[in-house]
Order: sequence, then C-alpha cells, then structure tokens
Amino acid sequence: MKKKLTLLWRKLDSLEFGKDVVLVPYYLGKALDYQTEICCGYSEKIAELIPTLSKKGLKFPKKPLGHNPYLRIPVYIKYLFQNASRIDLLMCFHWKLETLINILLYKLLNKRGQVYIKLDTSSGQEWDLTRHTFLGKVLRKILYTSCLKNVDVLSCETSQAYNFLRNNSEFSKPMSQKLVLMPNAFDEEEFVTSGISEKEFQQKENLIITVGRLGSHQKNTEMILAALEHIELKAWKFVLIGPIEEKFHQAIKHFYQKYPEKKEQIVFIGKINNKKDLWEWYNRAKVFVCTSRWESYGIVLNEAKRFRNYIISTNVGGAADLIEQEKYGSFVKQEDSTDLNRLLSLIVNGTINTDTYQDYDVKQLSYQREINVLLKYLQ
Repeated sequence: MKKKLTLLWRKLDSLEFGKDVVLVPYYLGKALDYQTEICCGYSEKIAELIPTLSKKGLKFPKKPLGHNPYLRIPVYIKYLFQNASRIDLLMCFHWKLETLINILLYKLLNKRGQVYIKLDTSSGQEWDLTRHTFLGKVLRKILYTSCLKNVDVLSCETSQAYNFLRNNSEFSKPMSQKLVLMPNAFDEEEFVTSGISEKEFQQKENLIITVGRLGSHQKNTEMILAALEHIELKAWKFVLIGPIEEKFHQAIKHFYQKYPEKKEQIVFIGKINNKKDLWEWYNRAKVFVCTSRWESYGIVLNEAKRFRNYIISTNVGGAADLIEQEKYGSFVKQEDSTDLNRLLSLIVNGTINTDTYQDYDVKQLSYQREINVLLKYLQ
C-alpha cells in the first residue's frame, strides 16, 4: 500500500486547481510516489469541476472547512484524531495558530509521521517577535520552538523571506537546518497537455498584457490607466485580462469617453477561465505589467517569465527573484503612473530591448525541478 500525503486546507476555489495549493502536494506526492489528498471544503460547483480540473490520482475528502480559522480548528482536530495514524506526511500552509495546533496534535498521534509546512510568506514577518509584548514574545518563542522541532522541512517562496528567516535572531539555528527556498513554479505537465505551440520572440506581437482582478485595490489597475492616458502606443497594443471589479467599470467608461481614440489599442477582455486560452495571451505577448500594491508571490509573474515576457513590476512578491537584477525586466515605483508611462514609452520607442531570454532555460521554473529541494528532507 502506498504511503499517504495529506494537505489540510480551507475552502477550495476553482482558481486553486492551477496554483500551489493543488500543484505542490500533487507534484510532491508524485515525486515520493505517495497517495495524495487535499482535505478541504468546497461547493457543489467545485465538486462538479474536480473530475475535469484536478490532477490524476488526487483525492479531495470534503469537510466543513471555510474561511474562518477559528471554525476550521475543531474540524482539523477531529480529522486528525480519526486519520493521523494513516497519514505519513502532513502538509500545511502558513505559520499561524491552526498550523501550530495541527503540527503538535499530528505528532502526538503519529510520532513517525513527517511534517512539511509551506510558509507562503512574502517577507517572513510573522516570525518577528519584536512586534509583540514581552509575554507574547515568551509564549510564541516556546510554541514556535516546540513546533519547529516537530517539522521536517519548511519552504518559503522568495529570497527576501528566506534571508529574513535565516537571519532571524530567535530561530536562525533551527531554520538553517530545515528551511529551503522553493519558489512557486510552473505546471509543465499542464503546458504539455495544452498543446500550445510556444512562440519564439520573433513570432510574438507588439503586445503588452496584465492579468489580475482588474480594479481591485491590491492590483492597482488605476495606475495602469493613468500611465496610458498620455502615451502614444504606435504599433503596440495593451490588453488587460481578468474579472473587472464592479466599481471599476465606471473608471473604464470615463477613460474611453475621454480618450475614444484609444479603444482599439487599450482593450479589456474580462476573465479567461480556460488555462490554455489564458496562456496563449502570454505566448503572444512581449511585455507583462504588474502594478500590485502587494503579492504573497504573484503566480502571474511566474507565468509571464515562463512565456518569456519582459516584466515590468512593482517590487512585490517574487518579482525581484524573477526579474533577477533587471536582467528580465524593470521595476516600476509604487503608486507612480509617471514612472510606468516612462518605461512603457521606452519600450514602444524601442529604447528598451525586450528580447532578453536568448539563453534562458524555462524548464527551471517547473514544479518537477523545484520540488527536488524538499526530497532530501522527506525520504
């Protein structure tokens, strides 16, 4: 009988089938040859999607898990009491109370079991005890230290978080023995299945794209609109992809009323549910723009790099690691539409060379490669 990997998750949404929530346990279980399950809550609509969107062999035991962490804890406790002895590798996301309870209870019930925590943190600040009162520091240090002893490996996604945690004065020693840098990666298996014919740079269009929840505070799409007000795109086109927040429709309408001549070159196309259709936009594009105010990692940046898009991004999430000292893109200042206008103008006018991936191996972004850093801790 195969060993079992179990991820304890919350309520699953449709987008997570293509993100680390599903992909990391899938690829890790595949590398270890474990049976893999994601214990989570989900709607009837998601239940219908599981057979079509899920990876082969994944199981999704359904539990009453939602977005309230305090209501999740008793569900996790009950599940572990019933199943801990049959779980060989427990996986959890984030370093927070429910994770700490899961670690300690699981190891109490299954001393031989292994634990992997994907921190999913952009900065590692949740480990900074200086933010707490004296008593808070003492209690957290005791609890964190106890949990760390029971964890086999932790991973974080960005160099910023990795360096912060490795140099944390309270936990640097245990961290140095168990912490690995494992960026979020690209689903090469899905790419092969999609049948996409990858374009060389010469085949790409003079196309700039952005992907996200357009008009949300996090994505700061208004910065893009402001930058596009006074730019001559010439032979280029800017396409904005993603669901449009209700309040942002008025901003778009006002933009087109003010600049009706820009309708043909600045286009909102809405949400794209089909992964192949979405990836084809990256495949066609030369440039990707991210103006987010924050990101835990930013999977769209990873997808942009996989399709060799020149990346213009605020310094959020994994941007610094992906742009690599501006070898594969440029940073734009937060809240600075003038700076974005400047960079886009340099691209449109040919001053910035966007063909920067000649010697780049896109396969290094794959989960198959990234997941290898965990294996020496779990075999």
